[in-house]
Amino acid sequence: MNQQDTLRRNKILTGNLLSVIFAICFPLYIYNFFNTIYSFIDTIMVSNISVEGVSSVASISQIKDLFASLGSGLAAGGGILIARCFGANEIDKGQKYVNVLVTLGLIIVSFLFLCLPFANPLLLICGYPKDLINIGTGYFIVQLINLGIVLFNNVFIAIQKAKGDTKSIFVLNIIAMLIKLFLTAMFVYVFKVKNTIYIAISTLISQIILFIILFTHNNKKDNIFKVNFFKPFLKKDLVKQILIISIPIFFGKFIFSFGKVSVNAMCKKYGAMVVGALAISNNICGVATNPNNSFEEGGSTIVSQNLGNNNEKRALKAFWLTLLISLIIGIIGYILIRFIFQDALISLFSKTESTNSNITSEEFMKLIKSINDYDTLSIPSLAINSAVLGVLYGFKKTKLTMIINISRVFLFRIPVLFYFQTFHPEMGAECAGISMGISNILIAIMSMTILLVFLYNLKRKKHKQIYQHEKNVEVNIFNNDIEISLKIKK
Repeated sequence: MNQQDTLRRNKILTGNLLSVIFAICFPLYIYNFFNTIYSFIDTIMVSNISVEGVSSVASISQIKDLFASLGSGLAAGGGILIARCFGANEIDKGQKYVNVLVTLGLIIVSFLFLCLPFANPLLLICGYPKDLINIGTGYFIVQLINLGIVLFNNVFIAIQKAKGDTKSIFVLNIIAMLIKLFLTAMFVYVFKVKNTIYIAISTLISQIILFIILFTHNNKKDNIFKVNFFKPFLKKDLVKQILIISIPIFFGKFIFSFGKVSVNAMCKKYGAMVVGALAISNNICGVATNPNNSFEEGGSTIVSQNLGNNNEKRALKAFWLTLLISLIIGIIGYILIRFIFQDALISLFSKTESTNSNITSEEFMKLIKSINDYDTLSIPSLAINSAVLGVLYGFKKTKLTMIINISRVFLFRIPVLFYFQTFHPEMGAECAGISMGISNILIAIMSMTILLVFLYNLKRKKHKQIYQHEKNVEVNIFNNDIEISLKIKK
């Protein structure tokens, strides 16, 4: 272990917790913030093509997330186990997890590439609007190829995150974002392209460059967890351990993404442009909610490493501090987005026009606002949810996180949307925003309830173990040469 890794490990395990949280989470927060801004700017650039372009990219983004959940779930699960090994100073075991993680990644990428010839029917099965299919198929194919590169980038990032090295993640991803923005701007403003496939190509190029940088960074001589693509490694017990944690994360993310696709399909009754307005509203709220995911990612690293070092008390203390900071930032974000910057952000789409003249830019902006007024209620709620998911990941309770993600859409969002569409049809597209706000408030309540029950059971189990230990005590009494042995059985 090199000096930097040793210092980071010691700080996470013994340093001031507030300082640790900021050191781990702040670089991720800044990265997620810039990543959101870049996605937002990307959407603005696409809007210069047409409203249909925005709706096409937005719809495919939801479908793309279905496939992305395979890689992100795998990377997250593997990262948790690597962080445990790092905290326990079991470096050899951690390297074995890395090797298994990469081999499983190669299998998933092979599956993604097999889907390429079926891009068109896959879009239709996922409820993609038929009137956008011609401009969406090529974009989707490039995005599938891009997902294969992103999967391994996520593996590299998960390894660095497991060691608490979030600064390098921040720097390297900012470079990729700048390349992506430059290329998109060139395609849209200089070459004035009218096909969204070029937006996907700019993303692919930036991710390939990021892959090269991350691979080089990961394979430095002093790196304790190196990636090797040429030595496949699948050890049954290690694969099982990774899959036990990763599969619930994958299913949770997959089903949540599928639910969002279902919501888009339900909103098609109001017109394809509502899907675009819903996506833009999500992007606006994402300026505040996405950066808060850093407390989910960074929190799980801090909790995992401390649990690996058998310091449960410190792990839980780190969570409560993370929750408090995340909630404060979430409340501030809600006030800023809803009451100060909402109109300015929406006005950035004032030049967006429909190529079919179905909707004016003014109508499109009003549509965005009607959804966003309610959607912003999600900001403080998701701040709570992110912190809770982080601590549950750290404790390897990924089945609980799966239940939370599934419930968010299928227990709350879709039923609420169905209710308003069925019994209050006069509300129109506005009910899409209401369902977003209500479902995210309810999921925050549910996630805190699940967490409190988990912590109660954890405390109860701990007391039970102490009690059983105290009942199994052997007492030896010496009186001259006679030994009297008293053993209290369980």
